[in-house]
Amino acid sequence: MKILARVGGFAMSLYIRLIAATCRVHGAPVTQEPAVLAFWHEYNLVAAIAAQRMRRHQHHVSFSTQTFRGEVMTAMLAALGAGSVPLPPEGDRAGATRLTLEMARIGREGSSVVISPDGPLGPPRRAKPGALIVARESGLPLQPWAVAVRPALRLRGRWDSHIVPLPFCRLRVFEGKPVRVAAREPLRPLLTRLQAGLDDAATRADATARRR
Repeated sequence: MKILARVGGFAMSLYIRLIAATCRVHGAPVTQEPAVLAFWHEYNLVAAIAAQRMRRHQHHVSFSTQTFRGEVMTAMLAALGAGSVPLPPEGDRAGATRLTLEMARIGREGSSVVISPDGPLGPPRRAKPGALIVARESGLPLQPWAVAVRPALRLRGRWDSHIVPLPFCRLRVFEGKPVRVAAREPLRPLLTRLQAGLDDAATRADATARRR
């Protein structure tokens, strides 16, 4: 299974490179500084393409689940020159804390950390505080993202209706206002700001993707 996951991950990396090479990028330039990039889980694939095309000089590190799909994603990220850290089992709070602190350490060392605040299993477009914790502990700004791409497919059978872009697509990244989290700052008020920033960016991306 590990060999199959590596083959699948390598194939996905080739697809991402194909889309990144053929897509037409529109809109304003995106932030180029190290950051905690936060976007809804449905954008995982198109955000990887956007980062490959628009933030090539940055090293990105993301999460991956301890499943076959997670192994595929880990192999894909490695083939793209990115990193990944495995998520602990569901309900393992101590493991989740260790993971968050590890991601914060990675951020302090200069990498950009990539987090889907509604992942890994939803509910869709509902923010959880993990990204804010990483931003607080790393000192990096939290940058909301959303990506509009067309033509593209929507995988309606998945909980997140994942977006799969097609070659020669038009791609545009929408950024929300960065959220900066001070040391020891309470997270509950900031979670509302994060939700609003992600919703605003996603609303603009949705409107752009629907245009013909």
